[in-house]
Amino acid sequence: MVLLVLLASLFTPLFAEGSEYSQAMGVQVGRLAGVGISYQRWLEHIGYQVAGGLLYHPEMEYGNDQLVYNIGFELQYPLVYHEVNSSLAGTLYFVGGVHHQGYREAKLTSADPDVYSAGPLILNLGIGGGIGVETILFKHFAISTEFVYMGMYELNTSTLNVDMYPQVSLRYRF
Repeated sequence: MVLLVLLASLFTPLFAEGSEYSQAMGVQVGRLAGVGISYQRWLEHIGYQVAGGLLYHPEMEYGNDQLVYNIGFELQYPLVYHEVNSSLAGTLYFVGGVHHQGYREAKLTSADPDVYSAGPLILNLGIGGGIGVETILFKHFAISTEFVYMGMYELNTSTLNVDMYPQVSLRYRF
């Protein structure tokens, strides 16, 4: 996941036309966007973001799931950009994206002592969209909040859940 995010940042030109700091790296927490390290890039008329993370606990200590990973990809379409002064700016944007998640849940097999076994690998695919606001402080520090509607399809059980989620990110623009 981390390698994919870093490769995305390396294979794009350093600055987009007309934008002083068009790239950003940081952390993302969101059901559609993904949870983990994020890379964002604003092009002239559209932006994109990729985020992902991985947790692996082979011994499942304290009931931690054995494996949890996710990756999300978003397209962001700016509606309004406003620069208040040299220290404060903001963007209102539409967002649409796809998400993939997999996990192996820890199942308690014996309570004395606590012994866990890994459940089956559960795979989910999601798609959704919504609206976001990015606040830019001192031209480099970006805080984004998004509100999205998302459908998540579990491949193992063929179930579909549709829900709404808030998302947040903290990034450094360069």
